[in-house]
Amino acid sequence: MIQKKAIVVGSGILGMAAAKSLSELNYQVTVFERSLKAEGSSIRNFGMVWPIGQHSNKYLERALQSRDTWTNICKNAGIWHHSSGSLQLFTNKIELEMANEFYDAEIHHRSNLKILTAEKCLEMAPNLNQKNVIGGLFSSTEVIVESREAIRVIPTYLAAKYNIEFNFGKTIVESTTGKVKTSDGETYLADIIIICSGYETNLLYPSIFETAPITISQLNMLRSAPIAHQIPAICAGLSYLHYDSYSTLSQKNEYQNFCLEKYPNQVKNGIHLLVSQNHELALTIGDSHEYGNQLDPFQSQDIDQFILDYYAEIMNKNDIQIAQRWMGKYLKMTNGESEWIQEVENGVFIFNGPGGAGMTLGWGMAHEIIPKIA
Repeated sequence: MIQKKAIVVGSGILGMAAAKSLSELNYQVTVFERSLKAEGSSIRNFGMVWPIGQHSNKYLERALQSRDTWTNICKNAGIWHHSSGSLQLFTNKIELEMANEFYDAEIHHRSNLKILTAEKCLEMAPNLNQKNVIGGLFSSTEVIVESREAIRVIPTYLAAKYNIEFNFGKTIVESTTGKVKTSDGETYLADIIIICSGYETNLLYPSIFETAPITISQLNMLRSAPIAHQIPAICAGLSYLHYDSYSTLSQKNEYQNFCLEKYPNQVKNGIHLLVSQNHELALTIGDSHEYGNQLDPFQSQDIDQFILDYYAEIMNKNDIQIAQRWMGKYLKMTNGESEWIQEVENGVFIFNGPGGAGMTLGWGMAHEIIPKIA
């Protein structure tokens, strides 16, 4: 029996996840990556695997499946990861009330939730702002991976375990049914082609990109020098406005009005605080969200400061020294969906669109969807 061939374009988290699932379906898989090593949105993030942000009736199970895959791969490949859990910190009564409502609604789906006093929060995060924090919500499901290292190590592991071939520094300039062509004029044949090139999908299929229900999200990110304490992953009240898991909370509209008055700069710039910590105890801090298909590439010092101002609401800002700053980009669906799966030609599929949840949903997304289209 002749083994079917698959080509995956892009070696970020979605490309690797698609390649793994195709290999498990007995395809001979080749991955093409235009860069010499991954440098896109898959390494420009928090490294957070974040089930707490997924709605229990939608993609929570997909997130948990991804988390388990991350844990398994990291263990087998010797990649650092930390089952840190997440701690959402609150500074006012309405945030705490919303946490209690969330707990009551979700405890049957998420048995790992705990409402914590300010004192218990301080035990978990000694560098929090004791003047402001009045309590927190802890979840044990979240995992941190140092994505800028892991994304570049995993191809070696996948190549060895699944016999997947990775071609770095090879740019796909043309894709059509049954074949792709590289910038050096070579042609490669395949039974199925999966396009996982993020916002650069427009280079292969510009007309489809222009009419698809997607936009680009651009975000400001910061990293600190190492701090003295190990802490769980951190978020705060403004995360209520960002994650689908909180969409049905009864006080959400009231809280949004509260935030428009108290945190106008943060709301305007799509800021909600996330803090992850790597193996060196450095913190990744962010982020903001600017949307559009044509965004300026210039990082705003004002937006960075708005992020740090909100950080200081819940954390001790004197503990950190900013060591790095960068910008990230990812595709975001505008129709409320969590993925962009489209057969653009016979046997050629766009596989993209989980927005800022690629780390959280990528492996589970491929595990669920690739068998349906391959």
